[in-house]
Amino acid sequence: MDNLTRQTASSDTLVTKASEPVTSAFQLRGRMGTLGLLFTVLAFTAPLGVVFSFVSVNISFGIAVPIAFIGVGILMTLFAMGFTGMSKAIPRPGAFYTYIREGLGRPMGLGGSFLALVTYGFNATSCIVVSGIAVNNLAAAFLPGMQTPWWVWSLIMLCAAWILSYFNVELSAKVLSIILVVEIIAVTIFDVFLIAGGGPEGQSIEPWNPTNLITPTLGVLLLFSIGVFNGFEATAIYRDEVRRPEVTIPRATFLAVGFLAVFYAISGYALILSVGTSNAVDSAASDPTALMPNALLSYFGLFANQLIAILLVTSFFASGLSLQNILSRYTHSLAVDGIFPRVIASVHPKHGSPHRAALTVGGFLVLVLLVLILSGGDENALYAGAAGVAFYGMLLLLCLTAVAIIVYFRRSPGAMSFWRTLVAPAIALVGIGFALLTATFNMELLVIGDPTLLAVLLAIPYAAIIAGIVYALFLRRRRTETYQRIGRALE
Repeated sequence: MDNLTRQTASSDTLVTKASEPVTSAFQLRGRMGTLGLLFTVLAFTAPLGVVFSFVSVNISFGIAVPIAFIGVGILMTLFAMGFTGMSKAIPRPGAFYTYIREGLGRPMGLGGSFLALVTYGFNATSCIVVSGIAVNNLAAAFLPGMQTPWWVWSLIMLCAAWILSYFNVELSAKVLSIILVVEIIAVTIFDVFLIAGGGPEGQSIEPWNPTNLITPTLGVLLLFSIGVFNGFEATAIYRDEVRRPEVTIPRATFLAVGFLAVFYAISGYALILSVGTSNAVDSAASDPTALMPNALLSYFGLFANQLIAILLVTSFFASGLSLQNILSRYTHSLAVDGIFPRVIASVHPKHGSPHRAALTVGGFLVLVLLVLILSGGDENALYAGAAGVAFYGMLLLLCLTAVAIIVYFRRSPGAMSFWRTLVAPAIALVGIGFALLTATFNMELLVIGDPTLLAVLLAIPYAAIIAGIVYALFLRRRRTETYQRIGRALE
């Protein structure tokens, strides 16, 4: 049944009256269940890659990494309460795009959608580069004389994900599920062995002691802890492709947050034990990239280290595929509304996928990769720069969404509790906002470069928002019908 809508006194407010999303020729189709959706969004986070590299960086800022992950998990749960409340109150696809539009108006909604594209786009770019580096390192380990440019492998991985993104999301979900389960098993074996053995100094409760969070580096520790939770919010973008979205999306979202909090906390504890509680911070600070490889060599041998190197490649591939799927669906939503050419909004008659949006996104990423290749930049610097912008953009996107949630539910109160619609998102906003401020004044921790480069990279997310707002104002004057559609409001 078509949604019934009514305009309020503000031209930027549209309240959905029906409980079912609008059916149209542009609606995606799928039958993913909770586990399929959960594995799809968890693959985006690349859990093995996070444990292998980013958790070690976290440890360099303090011993209390495990309890920090639990605390951030609680913070993300509070955000998810309001976020999933929006998914129930506004039964339309679009996720951040739709929710920011409903809370803060059409111009900011379009600005938020552009920010989402930039954020996920830079995330995909960083994943493309690091996947090439990972394959190149793996090939060199087995064939020392082999000399292959990193971008060759990046292009191969990108094209493989591009092909899979064309088909029904359930095919991607199956591939992602297999890869994710294998990497989780591998990390779990590592964790159980290290925790059971206790490492060189034995087991310790110090990493779980909340008082150890009180350090001068608390802001940075929380910043990096929040950063590795990226991905759980992508559940809402698959609204039209899951069974019973009103149940599946909240369930998958909370499961994702809970899993990431526990998984990273336990893995962080295992890494700390691998070198001893008294040495962990100094070891991580001296060479964070060596912490897990050294532990693998010391406790499991060369074969385990090589096996993890292989799994890292599949982990980055899974993350790249998940990101292409997310970008395709944001692009599809903007094309449905007429922001992008409507021809891109076509849905595949057999697969029910945004196949033209997927082709467009894949083609654009290939062009980005070609530009990076021609730039001749160092691959590690390219990866770090793209990851830094994506990291910062996601913090900004979460803050905007938290504000939109609060404003929307204050304007349109419903049956949901005061806690879920105001208190929880407000607490989340304070926590994420603190991380955003920390990142703003410590951008050199996210990206290595001169002050000019840091300023340019920091400006990119804000420029995306401004571009969206300006374009929305242009549409309000010249293309009123398109303007009214912003946020998937009309079909």
